[in-house]
Amino acid sequence: MFKIFIGYCENAIKKLFMYRIFIISEIVNSLILPILLNFFLWKSIIKYNSIGYNLQEMMLYIIVSNIILLFTQIHIEHNIEGDVKTYKLGQKLLLPLNYTLNLILNFVSDSIVRFIFIYLPLLIIILFISPNAIVLERVLYLLPTIIVAFIINSLFSLIIGFFSFWTTEIWGIAAVRNLITGLLTGAVLPLDIFPKTIQDIMLYTPFPYITYIPTKVLIDNNFNIEIIKNGLFISTLWIITLTIFMLVLKNRGMKKYTSSGG
Repeated sequence: MFKIFIGYCENAIKKLFMYRIFIISEIVNSLILPILLNFFLWKSIIKYNSIGYNLQEMMLYIIVSNIILLFTQIHIEHNIEGDVKTYKLGQKLLLPLNYTLNLILNFVSDSIVRFIFIYLPLLIIILFISPNAIVLERVLYLLPTIIVAFIINSLFSLIIGFFSFWTTEIWGIAAVRNLITGLLTGAVLPLDIFPKTIQDIMLYTPFPYITYIPTKVLIDNNFNIEIIKNGLFISTLWIITLTIFMLVLKNRGMKKYTSSGG
């Protein structure tokens, strides 16, 4: 399995550097423009409102949270939709590698390669410019939170993709997912600016474990470790629930799927 994954990573590197303009467009569209927009937005908000963050802290949060979201967000649903609508799913089901595993390995390898060559250098620059910005002592806690974020994002994407067996288009569902991901995961704004009651409620949902928790672990030295420990338990329950729901959708969809052509 490890050799297979390395093969996926090598293929992802070739795809990334095949069109070098993609790297520039990725940085501009996914990081530079959102960061500039957030800078002017939060500058005006913080100037007239006290929210517990100064502008430097808020921009650090926005940059790191967006990098984590871009790294962990997987859009498998459109590939599944394309396969279901054509004969390709029937062909891929005949391959020796499990169809779902093949999708996940493909997208995970792409994310890892993009992180190493695009986003990691940006984090290193942040660390170089502001040595105290990233809490290195918390890096060990970061790994499990990143893995959890990857798994939850993958499950949401697979669930949306397997709805293709019953719907003509899934772009609407995917759009709602992207909106929810931006608002409730803490990618757009840190969740700790909300009242504590709302924070406590949101921590029982899977969304904060996608972006908010990994970001706070990395940049906030005062972040409560108990939230991380309890969060791993809660997120594990969500992973089990979402996995069962995804498998039910997949199995029922496969039973009604018919392939023709090719």
